[in-house]
Amino acid sequence: MKIKGERLVLRPIVPSDFAKIVQWTKDPEVGHYMDDDGCPEALEDCQEWYDSLRSNRRNRRLIIATLDGQPIGDIELDHITWRSGDAELRIRIGEADYRGKGFGVESISTLLIYAFGKMNLSRVYLRVAKGNTAAIRCYEKVGFKKEGKLVRSQTQKQSQREIYLMRILKDEFYRFHHCSYRSVG
Repeated sequence: MKIKGERLVLRPIVPSDFAKIVQWTKDPEVGHYMDDDGCPEALEDCQEWYDSLRSNRRNRRLIIATLDGQPIGDIELDHITWRSGDAELRIRIGEADYRGKGFGVESISTLLIYAFGKMNLSRVYLRVAKGNTAAIRCYEKVGFKKEGKLVRSQTQKQSQREIYLMRILKDEFYRFHHCSYRSVG
């Protein structure tokens, strides 16, 4: 399965991506706002992680690649609940040169076209740190709306961290994008 956007392709993870995934997972700039997403931090852990992903029908994790094939990040729908049509979105643009250039917006929009069309999901939600203003702007550009917030204590610092809950419904996505995607899928 490959899902093509204007400037990128969302494709399944393959073993040749393992080194990039480890690199992004260990990058403090990438991981600063990410909760533990279970990605391996060492190459020797990748095969087991990969096998687990491939057998999990409640997860779809894809590589975000440029049209010429360069991996620049990954995106996933996790906790897919097929009956209710819900899933949680996570994304990371691992390559610094591609951040702030619209690849996040395009990746999410491309995945949502597939999620609402081919997968027949009805709601996609996400969690984002209040301080991650770039990500919040990205999500809002796609049509996500804030739905609530959580306050989490961080044990090491004994400080609190606010997490926004955001979501988009299938019909909202189609309306936000002027119904141009309704025929896709």
